[in-house]
Amino acid sequence: MNYYIVEDQSDPRELIQKYLSEDFPQLSMAGYSDSYSSALKQIPVIKPDLLLLDINLGSHDAYHLLDQFQSNRFFCPKLIIFISAYVDSDRILKAFEYYPLRYITKPIDRSKLQVSIDQAIHQFNLIQQIDENRIPIRSFQKNKLRIPKIRGEIEILDIEHILFLQSSHEGQVTKIFHTLSPSPILSSRHLGYFKDVLSEHRHFFSISQSTLVNLNYLKSYTHQTKTIQLYKWSETLLASRRGGEELKRWLCGE
Repeated sequence: MNYYIVEDQSDPRELIQKYLSEDFPQLSMAGYSDSYSSALKQIPVIKPDLLLLDINLGSHDAYHLLDQFQSNRFFCPKLIIFISAYVDSDRILKAFEYYPLRYITKPIDRSKLQVSIDQAIHQFNLIQQIDENRIPIRSFQKNKLRIPKIRGEIEILDIEHILFLQSSHEGQVTKIFHTLSPSPILSSRHLGYFKDVLSEHRHFFSISQSTLVNLNYLKSYTHQTKTIQLYKWSETLLASRRGGEELKRWLCGE
């Protein structure tokens, strides 16, 4: 596994490099950026496994960087650790809309960084296992979703029956809500796995980092409250600020 650091201050960047080289010699550094513009250019080219990302990047922030990756369909690492001097709850909650592994505050605590990297290595190994064991899609199954479940069982579900998918259990489990039963199917795969699998089905839309919705069932969207109503589902879903803005643009044909 390799890693890439985005940090505009040299002292914390060099400290991270020092800690990782001493504590995790098996990892390799893929590079670093000291500015937003450099990170935007380099990360999609280098394609690192892990991104250690400072939130404050001068005139832009890490959120804008990740938004650019998504809106332009650029490569973005699946494993992200945010690093920031911000400790207020609003900023931390905002960070977790982007589904990071961890949020580390400055000054950097070596033991907390070790725990975060251990978690990243574990998650990376899980992703590798999933990719190695991925079952090839057969032509007659193009409109079906294979759902790996908790105990190794694989359930097949017609994609047209899916209402929405939601991350659960701190991102380790995905709940798949559908029209065939009021109870969701629990999958052992994280939501990012299903975002990749369903990426060719354009009617699946991320209204937040934790919820993927089938817009074929969209009944109404109220932008002021970021609330969504689906046909065949009685409860209201809530979009994030970013997800709501993108959904509004999509609905308006922008």
